[in-house]
Amino acid sequence: MPLFMPTAQRFYKFTAILGTLLIISILIFSWIRVEKFESTISDVFEEIVTARLEVDGLKEQLQHIDNVLRVVSKNELGDEIVTVDGIEYSSYEIKRLRSERSSMLLHIKEKELELEGSSGIKQHVMNEVRLLFVISLSFLLLGTLMSAFGYLGWYFKIEMFEDRRRRPR
Repeated sequence: MPLFMPTAQRFYKFTAILGTLLIISILIFSWIRVEKFESTISDVFEEIVTARLEVDGLKEQLQHIDNVLRVVSKNELGDEIVTVDGIEYSSYEIKRLRSERSSMLLHIKEKELELEGSSGIKQHVMNEVRLLFVISLSFLLLGTLMSAFGYLGWYFKIEMFEDRRRRPR
């Protein structure tokens, strides 16, 4: 390799190598970030699904308690034992169901707030994924253009005006 290399050749080699390194580095960076997103998103979705199932189960229990209390309020006889959906409830159990209803409503509200927090985290991660996509796409495009320009200029030995001026006539 000659000691004096035309500036155009150095520029094309530098551009080609820099573009190639840019493509490789953005691919590696994207791969690492996507793996982190996968673990985060799977944890968030698992939290959302379990909280949603808990809320649904609590709402079903609350609906059954409301049915029992509705039957008790309609029952004017004041019977000791009330039968709802084939289940007998004593007066003590009915009192316990009344007190349990308020705590169950509070627990449902807590779970719904937890769901809102989890969906906020999910939205944050999805925004990060969109940002990674835009950044990766732009750097990949830039790297591809730099590499193509560098390798083509290097291969065809395209001279710049400066190199032509330095050449003896």
